[in-house]
Amino acid sequence: MSLISNDVNFWIILLIAVGCYQRVDAQVFSLAKCPTVSVVSNFDSSKYLGTWYNNRNYFAIFQAGLDCITANYQLNPADSNNITVTNKGLKMTTGATQTAIGWATVVESGKLSVNFPGAPPSQTANYLILDTDYDTYAVVWSCSNLGPISLRFAWILTRNQIPYPATVYTALAVFKKYGINTLKLKITNQFNCP
Repeated sequence: MSLISNDVNFWIILLIAVGCYQRVDAQVFSLAKCPTVSVVSNFDSSKYLGTWYNNRNYFAIFQAGLDCITANYQLNPADSNNITVTNKGLKMTTGATQTAIGWATVVESGKLSVNFPGAPPSQTANYLILDTDYDTYAVVWSCSNLGPISLRFAWILTRNQIPYPATVYTALAVFKKYGINTLKLKITNQFNCP
């Protein structure tokens, strides 16, 4: 067996081990390290609060089988440094609502640490806001290096359930600017939603 095959096998085994240990839920792996990106400077968390509609994202197991996905961000009344995150979606098979409630903390401008019960807590920024105008779209990215490969999440969130095409194109251009693959983004069904 060649040295390259051994290296590939090692990384595949490592990914499986990491996935089992950390409950890795992102399903997009890249044979490259995370790209260098910039986040929103002077991020205003108060303008980011409210409801966002999931327009498209990389496949994530925790969103599998869901339509009408939303994310709602609200200041936690008990702790003004924390933001309560409520993600909802409708199960395609039953129409039942699935809800996940977590919390977010602004680590630094445009970088948040987002955590949900049952997942390993993250003390570092795992939710990077690459761009937002607060009123129509937000481009969210997360990437973790695992040796020579990386594990990636990507979302385009919109304030309108059915956004204008120009809004989506603006958001897609942000990913393209950093060489982030937009072909792996899966469109979320937002039609016939409550």
